[in-house]
Amino acid sequence: MRSRRALVVLRWSCFVLRPLVCTGVVIALTACTAAPLSPPSSAPPPAAVSLPAPEWRPRDRWVYDWTSGTQSGTKTVEVVEAKTINSVPYFIVRLDEVEHYYTRDLHWAAAVRQARVEARMVPPQPWFMWPLAAERRWDHQGTFEDRDGTSSFSDHFTAVGVETIDVPAGRFQAMKVVRQGERRDSDEYWYASDVRWYVRWIGRRGDVTFEERLKEYQPGRR
Repeated sequence: MRSRRALVVLRWSCFVLRPLVCTGVVIALTACTAAPLSPPSSAPPPAAVSLPAPEWRPRDRWVYDWTSGTQSGTKTVEVVEAKTINSVPYFIVRLDEVEHYYTRDLHWAAAVRQARVEARMVPPQPWFMWPLAAERRWDHQGTFEDRDGTSSFSDHFTAVGVETIDVPAGRFQAMKVVRQGERRDSDEYWYASDVRWYVRWIGRRGDVTFEERLKEYQPGRR
């Protein structure tokens, strides 16, 4: 049986050979002497990728296919408004009947149903840290609160690097991020600037795993 904490986190999660290049060397011959070989020029290293925080707008909408065990379905997530509360700006994102509050840095802060706080994380959970770059690491210690009480979280995040990801919505160059918790829970997710959020998410809560893959993205007016 899943623990209460695993169920709470899983509920939240249902919302959010390179080609080998060979260089030919041509040897020019003179009448008596071969021209000296020039050392092959080395290709410049690839530029480091550093991704800025996206600017969400009302009516940004993402549709995901999801699977969890033997279950599967589709979920739609949409930005409904930007609001400032106690001098802190938030994006409000709707999933079914629940509104999720994210900071401008896309740190998850709370879930609200019918104007009542259903759950919150203090401080907000930093799923991303900007600029998002390979090998960047960050930690988070927080307290999760809901109607059943409180529990402590201690998470470790790593931005691994850019990978090519194929999902129903298409092919994307996406930054892979890994979260490792301390209670048999973990996440791998891929952020793509083209859609301003993740295109794939794989999570584990105890013995249960789930996956989400982007099916459709519709940007709001800009």
